[in-house]
Amino acid sequence: MHIAPSRDHFDAGAFRAGTPGTTTVVHLNAAGAGLPPRIVTETVMHHLAEEARVGPHWAAARAQDDLHGVRAAAAELLQCRPYNVAFGGSAGTMWAMAFLAMPMKRRSRVLVARSEWAGNVLNLMKRRLADAITIDIMPVDEQSGRIDVERVADLIDERTAAICLPVAASGFGVRQPVELLAALPRPEGCLLLVDGAQAVGQFPVGMANTGADVLVAPSRKWLRGPRGEAIMALSDRALERLGDPPVLSQVGSSWTGIDSYATRADARRFETYEFSVAGRLGLGAAITYALRHRIENIRDVIRARLGRLHAGLAAIPGVTVFEGDPANAAFLTFTTSVVAPGELNDRFAEANIAAAVVDRDYARADLEARGLKAVNRVAPHAYTSEEDIDRFLDIVSAASRGTCWRNAS
Repeated sequence: MHIAPSRDHFDAGAFRAGTPGTTTVVHLNAAGAGLPPRIVTETVMHHLAEEARVGPHWAAARAQDDLHGVRAAAAELLQCRPYNVAFGGSAGTMWAMAFLAMPMKRRSRVLVARSEWAGNVLNLMKRRLADAITIDIMPVDEQSGRIDVERVADLIDERTAAICLPVAASGFGVRQPVELLAALPRPEGCLLLVDGAQAVGQFPVGMANTGADVLVAPSRKWLRGPRGEAIMALSDRALERLGDPPVLSQVGSSWTGIDSYATRADARRFETYEFSVAGRLGLGAAITYALRHRIENIRDVIRARLGRLHAGLAAIPGVTVFEGDPANAAFLTFTTSVVAPGELNDRFAEANIAAAVVDRDYARADLEARGLKAVNRVAPHAYTSEEDIDRFLDIVSAASRGTCWRNAS
């Protein structure tokens, strides 16, 4: 695939936000959306300029080889064949498309992580209303925050049609034992649906090493690609098991007769005709960038940043960090006994620090189980410097010297 040359590297200074004459933004919200490498922005802008010059359709036609290259790069990233890769507008939408295309008998059973993404849970509940399926939350080891694999094994029975979990949730950054769950005996038709939103791009996560049947990931988080792009990989078993998508498009299905159609056998049955070619090429540039720098190397840098953050937060009186082992966490979440998460995040914003708050709209089951209303979330990437982290910790330290506040139900 053709992408313009770039001098991007992991020097944090090369990725600073802001404009000349303004205070630099410290970006610590890669779990929401990472800062794009220069090559991603250049690739998007290059195609937009081509669209302005010759029109969107001609520009798209001329980019077909590059678009095939994006699919090949995504397949390499997710450890599968291009045949098994589909693209869409968001990871949540693609997850829902796959789940809603799964044939299920009435009273089928779905096992779901307590930490499952809110959008996925909403579609689980929608399916429960339509097909009278049963949704059971998988047990968790409260000390580690990880799903208890042995207890899950006892829950799987002949009615179990799907097991759904994230590699790491958006609410708490603990990495879940996806591989161990995939190895559990389960009915032949039971699919493992894995949300890789907080993992793909910073962990070497793919179909081969997770055992997933459905794996989704957005472009904008750890891959640092454009917003509005996402990838889904489907196992051969999933492709055989899943039926037509809830919505058909002439990309995924063909009008074969005046009153008949045929749906593709490969993962592209879930794709739609309309998409941003510039955004898709930007996603390809992001994947190529990540593969060139090696995911393992990117993770090593992030791990070091998380270790520094964890040590700094743990040393501040009144701060509770919910990830015990930063080496295996996607990001860190914490609360202070002094300042509410929303107020603390406002203080970060006033200091030009981009962080996040996760509340019950996004992680209701996990937060309620812990007796919490919300948590602060800090998510550094490879472009984060030690100075960025120290600036962040200074704000938390200053805030901790206020009056007590209770974060409880």
